[in-house]
Amino acid sequence: MTTQIDGELRRRVAESICGLLPRIVKHELPGVSEQTDLMELDLGSASTLELLLALEDELEIQIDVEEFDEEHVQTVATLADYVAGHAVA
Repeated sequence: MTTQIDGELRRRVAESICGLLPRIVKHELPGVSEQTDLMELDLGSASTLELLLALEDELEIQIDVEEFDEEHVQTVATLADYVAGHAVA
């Protein structure tokens, strides 16, 4: 199934992830970008859930997590793609 991604929403999601990550991992992350490897940050399932909930609050969206998998948490870019493609208005 191909999911249509809203480019503007995806941009906002990526920016929000970059802004929220330091709070989630509880330390500064200089140079965080779409290429940042989230696996290296050791985001556990609780931290990942916290990040998704923070994104929902900040962007006033709901994220359909039915198809969510570890592969979607590789980088900021892969997570932004998933969230933008699975956001429910």
